[in-house]
Amino acid sequence: MNQSRLIFPALAALVGFSTAWLLKPDAPNSPAAVGKEEGAVGKRQPRISPATRATAADGKRPKDVKASDFPLADQADLGPKSRDEARMLRLTEALGLSIDQQGAIIRLIEEVQATADGNVPVIEDLATRGNAIEAGLAKVLSPEQLAKFQELRERERENRIEVRSQRVLTGVIEEIDLSPEQREEVLNRLRQRSRAELQSVPAAATLLFDKSVLPTGGKELSADGILLLAKAGAPVLADDAVAAHQKVMDGQRQELEEILRCFDGVLSPGQMGQYQAALAETREILKRLPRGNPVPAPEPEPAPVITVRPEVGAEGVEREPEPEPEPEPESESETPPPPLLLPGN
Repeated sequence: MNQSRLIFPALAALVGFSTAWLLKPDAPNSPAAVGKEEGAVGKRQPRISPATRATAADGKRPKDVKASDFPLADQADLGPKSRDEARMLRLTEALGLSIDQQGAIIRLIEEVQATADGNVPVIEDLATRGNAIEAGLAKVLSPEQLAKFQELRERERENRIEVRSQRVLTGVIEEIDLSPEQREEVLNRLRQRSRAELQSVPAAATLLFDKSVLPTGGKELSADGILLLAKAGAPVLADDAVAAHQKVMDGQRQELEEILRCFDGVLSPGQMGQYQAALAETREILKRLPRGNPVPAPEPEPAPVITVRPEVGAEGVEREPEPEPEPEPESESETPPPPLLLPGN
């Protein structure tokens, strides 16, 4: 009986507490929660219509290309169309030539070029014509212009030395990992070599190089070709192909020796081995190249058919004419191997 009195009040209290919890009103949102919801709403992107999307894409399209967008290329199209024309423009710019002086220089070069003599060595002929041009320019140019012309020639000579030296070095540094100090030392040696080579050619002859400062018409040899003739010395008979080939090979061997001296003492043994391996591979490639076959001689035209009667011998007996011996086949001469390819050539 006492236990029943205790159970009923406890059940009533539990039911009342549960009912109060269920009927409790919702609490207002906290400021932090409100801020998060507003931030989430703010990050939502508005929906873009197809018309709006097309307008945005139009703003990113590259502008139309016009001819005026390439002013330097347009200027190049309107520039000189030949090297002789460009050389005369540069000469006029550097020396301040008048129209009359331009015409006088062009006539002087044409007259001198007409006196080319093919019966003398090439270098001698170039030197003779170069001296004639120097004498003519001394009459056309003023002393101030002549001094500027000499400065122009000196720059041309230094540029030619630099080009020849850099050409050899560029072909080598593709195979060898040279340090900056090694590059500079080798380059200085190559410059000295190129300077000594050009001194073997008369200064007047350089006016008629194919890269001369004068408008020569592009009818002359290159500096490499003239230097090769200068090193060749005595000419070789054209009909002696073996001797001519041997002379070329000896000249290239000598040139290779001079180039290797520029690297000797600067490169380490491993670096020199890299260079030697590159030379060896180049030789093997040249050996595998097909050799040119000699040009076959034209076949002679067949002789007309002539009927020959049998000859009568001393005894009165007819005998057949003796057949002519057949010509022996000509042996094809071996074509000499291709020359050695040197670095920078």
